[in-house]
This record gives sequence, C-alpha cells and structure tokens, in this order.
Amino acid sequence: MTVLIIGFTFVILLMIVVVTDISKVFLVRRDLDATADGAVLAAANGLAAIYAQPAADGNAELDPEQARRLTAEYLDQVAASNRFDGLDWSADVTGTTVTVRLASLVDLPFQPPGFPSAADIATEASAVVPIR
Repeated sequence: MTVLIIGFTFVILLMIVVVTDISKVFLVRRDLDATADGAVLAAANGLAAIYAQPAADGNAELDPEQARRLTAEYLDQVAASNRFDGLDWSADVTGTTVTVRLASLVDLPFQPPGFPSAADIATEASAVVPIR
C-alpha cells in the first residue's frame, strides 16, 4: 500500500509541475501575441499617416526602415524588453502588409530532471496598411 501511495503522490506532483509550466508558457505567449498585435497596428497606422498618397500603380512603396522605427518606438513605449526575457523582434514590409515577429524565452517555474529550464516562444502579427 505504501508503494502505491508514493507512486500516486509522485504522479500527482509531476502533473502539477507540468500544468504549472505549460500555464506559464501559455500566459507569456498570450502577452507576447498582444504585444505583437499592438506593434504591428502601431506600425501600420504610422505608415498610413506617412504614406497618404499612393504611387502610380495604386500602391505606395512602403519603407521598411520606417516600419522598424515605428515598431521599435511602440516596443519601447510598452517596455517590452522589461516584460520579456531575451526579446528579439523584426519588422518586415511586403507590398502594403507589415509583419512583426517577436521571440522570447520563458523561464519555467519548475525543472523536472531531463526537462529544459526555459522555453522559446515566438509569435507573428500582420496588418495591411490602409492607403487611401
């Protein structure tokens, strides 16, 4: 009976550890998604204000450097580097679409033997620049 109780206790503790680690990754990923959405909207709205006049073919040629600058300003404004460990980001422009990619590390609360102590997470958000 003692072996059975010890075995069940070990399984329950392992389940608690796994659920806690997965929950932490999920919550940080959700926050990273919201930050990426905000950054891409800030870049798209900023570019729309800059490029109010379309080019000859009907689509303006968007400057990727402007998109990166606007994204960096937003990330500084919301203090993203303080909220996410090892934050890495990029902003790209394809036609009239701005894409922001964010990647970060999540330190896991528990580290069972054989499991990593951190998890890599990444997200991507895109927005079409409304050129009128």
